[in-house]
Amino acid sequence: MTKGEWGFLSTFVGLAVVFCLAFTLTVPAGFGLDEEHHSYRAWQVSRGVLEPETISPQTQYGGTIPVPLIDYVIAGTDAANAGRGTGEPWERHDIALAPSYDRLGHVELDPATPTRVEEFTNASASSFVPYLPSAIGMRAATALGADVGGIVLAGKLVNAMVYVLAVAASLLILARSRWKWLVGLVALSPLSVFQASVISADTFSNAAALLFTALILRSRALTARAPGLAAAVVLAGLLVVLTKPTYILLLPLLFAVPSAAVSAKRRLALTLRVASFLLLAGIGAFVSSRASDIAGAIRFQIPDADRVDQRAQLAGMLSDPFDAIAMVGRTVIQYGSSWIEGTLTMMGTNTVFAPAPITIILIAALTLAMFCGEPDRRVVGALFAGVALVTVCAIIATLYMTFTVVGAATADGVQGRYWIPLLIPALAGIATLVPVSVRMNEKTALSIFGGTAGVALSAALAMWVTTVY
Repeated sequence: MTKGEWGFLSTFVGLAVVFCLAFTLTVPAGFGLDEEHHSYRAWQVSRGVLEPETISPQTQYGGTIPVPLIDYVIAGTDAANAGRGTGEPWERHDIALAPSYDRLGHVELDPATPTRVEEFTNASASSFVPYLPSAIGMRAATALGADVGGIVLAGKLVNAMVYVLAVAASLLILARSRWKWLVGLVALSPLSVFQASVISADTFSNAAALLFTALILRSRALTARAPGLAAAVVLAGLLVVLTKPTYILLLPLLFAVPSAAVSAKRRLALTLRVASFLLLAGIGAFVSSRASDIAGAIRFQIPDADRVDQRAQLAGMLSDPFDAIAMVGRTVIQYGSSWIEGTLTMMGTNTVFAPAPITIILIAALTLAMFCGEPDRRVVGALFAGVALVTVCAIIATLYMTFTVVGAATADGVQGRYWIPLLIPALAGIATLVPVSVRMNEKTALSIFGGTAGVALSAALAMWVTTVY
């Protein structure tokens, strides 16, 4: 490894360690988006219960949770909701809106601790896989006799550690690639790091997608057979489909792996890629089908649930595909500007934003980084960009069917954080299609991109601490 490669790895992995730890320690339980329900699901998995319990068929799903854990997480969730939009960041003190938060966190659990069946349908649609890191941390802390606050913190720490390991592995894979700057910036955007600091299925799904796309990008430089890397691509693809079936649409990127990296025989290489795609797609479809009733029940999370009809919405889209396309366009027009911050710099249920100049600097740095990548064939760029575009449309259509009243002009519930796993394929694809290439030496690139990541994370952390504490 050269001095420049070592400097890149040490800088970006060091930033990941420092800021994942800093956010984990400063984000109170329940302040993450939907963290209340994800915490319950992680606790359930930590008890060895891998599938959510059916509370009411096709309506409510959840499980049995200790009451002190519920009280602690709800205190944080209520404070986050109450603090949202209540004033300027320097005027707020969101944690003060939960005066009993610290006291509730010191409660210890024992066999006599009361429990309650709690509903967390929206966290039940994912498999148990993305909750394993948090579950392991919670189980270990429980065995060591930690109080409720310690149990939740342990779950968050292990979750963050898994994300840091995924970042380190991805950047190590790309240490000699010019795509490393783009991948490093996406992995260390304020929202990516914030999501890694809370208990959420997003942490693992972001990590899996990051590793998968990093391996695909690395494979593009191969000219000889590399069975180890090809197997790693398939394994990372498996993690993607096991975390959130929605991202099964990233699997066509398997066909970007060069034939030479798979086998010396082109026909055999194609056969292996097709077989891998079909196998992973089949697993993803199976996982998704097992949660179909739960996914349908999510509509009961909104006030107009009686006006949401997945079949009627789908029938309307199929009968008028041009209006369906227009619906996607209207959704992008209406919410697109909020997605920019929602993908990069918006943190928590209490909606804390990094300063606007930071968002602008990040966009500029990401634009520069995407054009620093290795040139490639246009068809590969079209595949990357097409996969990202189709996945965006699929997510919007899914939320239109399951979370939006029949006949609405736009889809509801589409959040910027859903686009994090799509940023790298989208930007890499666009950069490959556009005849622009930027070259700079390692030292300059490290100063620009490492400096941007460090400044953005520092500003985001400062804004978070100022607002919450």
